[in-house]
Amino acid sequence: MRIIFCNENDRLLNAFSTVTIHNLILRDGILIPQTFRKGTSRQGNICEFKDSYFTRSDGFPLRLPCNLPPAGNEHLFVCLGEVLGSGRVGTVHHATLLTHHAELPPLVIKISRYKRIEHMEKEAWFYEELEQIQGIAVPRCYGFFQARIEEGNEVSTWKADIAAESKEESYSACLPAPCDKIPERPVDPTLLSILLLERLGERMPLRQPLHAIESDVYEIYNDLSRLGIEHMDVRWSNILSVLQDPNGQSLGVVCPNHGHTHQWRIIDFDVARKTDGSMKYLDVCAIDWLELLFNNLPKGRIVEPWELDL
Repeated sequence: MRIIFCNENDRLLNAFSTVTIHNLILRDGILIPQTFRKGTSRQGNICEFKDSYFTRSDGFPLRLPCNLPPAGNEHLFVCLGEVLGSGRVGTVHHATLLTHHAELPPLVIKISRYKRIEHMEKEAWFYEELEQIQGIAVPRCYGFFQARIEEGNEVSTWKADIAAESKEESYSACLPAPCDKIPERPVDPTLLSILLLERLGERMPLRQPLHAIESDVYEIYNDLSRLGIEHMDVRWSNILSVLQDPNGQSLGVVCPNHGHTHQWRIIDFDVARKTDGSMKYLDVCAIDWLELLFNNLPKGRIVEPWELDL
């Protein structure tokens, strides 16, 4: 599968080398801007999972060639907004553009939690791996950026994390542990990482029939399976709808695998893994979890993986 990105939104996926964020860093109680530079993902440090029984006939899937233009040197100014979601690795915030980029879709900023930068690096690696289906089955990612926090400065979003650590509490309860072992290295408590992502819409509705949604969600997981990616975190909160433009048109790209524009996206890849398991096997694994959602959401019940006695 080789996709040629065909709109301005996708041209900008590799355009930004630096991002300045307002409303994130405090110094002496006053908010100051912080500039982030394009960072490096964990690259070859991702553990590849070899399946013992259901391997694909053509071997371990290779990363597909990059279709993006050469890295640009543009700078983006954004203002951090309200919290849209929170998980084990980071918090997701609304992002307001302070510079004119009419061709960009609405954006969010995912900010690493205190001492969780390596997990954010892993997620950045997966967005690179999934470049071919950004804007199709997963959100567009406009870059992974990092900044070192100067002494005397404070990350406003880290207050709860530091307090939780001092009480020996978890960052968030009940989320699955990463399925690959991140190589141990000294934790740098002054390093802050962010992902700049396309903003998505709502989660699947409760107490409503989902027949019109089911096939589309199955297909976006099939798009992952084709690339040898197992999400490992199939949950209601990790499947979001696509935003529509002012004319009511989807901001997505036509999927070359299924011949239409998907209306749903998969998010959160910090516990994902790349595997040589067959596409059929990966599809079945995803479908098993998705059917639990589809059978219970119309009843108003959100089934989480940790609630099941497996």
